[in-house]
Amino acid sequence: MKAIGIHQYGDASQLVPLDLPEPEPGPHQVRVRVIASSVNPADIRARSVAPGPRRIERQFPLVLGYDFSGVVDAVGPDVEELAVGDEVFGSPSLLGQGANAEQVVVDGRTIARKPAALSHEQAACLSLAGVTAWECLARAAPAAGATVLITAGAGGVGHLQVQLARHLGLRVVATASRPESTALCREFGAAPVLDHATEDVGQACRSLTGGAGVAVAFDNAGGRALEQALDAVAPMGTVVSIVPTPVPVADRLFMKAASLIYHVMGAASMWRLDPHAQGRALAAVAALAAQGHVRPVVAASYPVRELGQAHRAIESGRTVGKIAIRVADGW
Repeated sequence: MKAIGIHQYGDASQLVPLDLPEPEPGPHQVRVRVIASSVNPADIRARSVAPGPRRIERQFPLVLGYDFSGVVDAVGPDVEELAVGDEVFGSPSLLGQGANAEQVVVDGRTIARKPAALSHEQAACLSLAGVTAWECLARAAPAAGATVLITAGAGGVGHLQVQLARHLGLRVVATASRPESTALCREFGAAPVLDHATEDVGQACRSLTGGAGVAVAFDNAGGRALEQALDAVAPMGTVVSIVPTPVPVADRLFMKAASLIYHVMGAASMWRLDPHAQGRALAAVAALAAQGHVRPVVAASYPVRELGQAHRAIESGRTVGKIAIRVADGW
């Protein structure tokens, strides 16, 4: 089986062609012939040399790619709702091998049927980011009509989160800095869109809400974005972060009696608390995509042989929407 992966941690130059055994599905698993994948910050963190102890120790050679869209070509025992030939999409486990390969084995309970209205590239760009956006909103559970802040509103998670939040009836304040990012946030219903590089985001959010701040602030970028979320959240509010940023937060939240939630996509499935949780979230996002309520923006598409260039594009921090990887025809 052809794949692109790494033999050791490092920069994008470590991504090399691999020749691996064809994987076989076990109980509850299906094997998918991968047509498209995508690149996420999770790929960069998994590939890079960590500054301290790693949260997840990897086994090499390691195939990255935590999104896929493709066709089921084998099923393991105890798989009930999927069959060979089904078009599916989803996210491989963050603890295992990814989808920058001709085939990937995944837990069938964590994936969903691909919406017919989406191309394989679009579907691959919807899975991890879409589930993340959906689960973050579900965990925070803001009341209908509440004002929320979505940092990096034109990013991979952010642009989907803006759409989902607007569909749920929330008032969305987003942050962006470049004209194309600001325009995308506005297109999807964020108002206002604050320049995170030049504006005092916390003060702007307090002014917009009569002095209190936003009910929920979503940190999608870490670092400065988390600082702005902590400043913008209202007393008794909630900050939801998807980035492992070592920023002291207790003093910032204590007097507000506010809460910080860290969220990892599919955590309930990953930790075997509910093997169907990730699949349910993905199916919900897929239904909204099929109805036209959420649309993944594919900003660029690379053949899998140019995966290193796609990683460098993500690392630049200047991408809008998502980057797709063409696997089936990209060798």
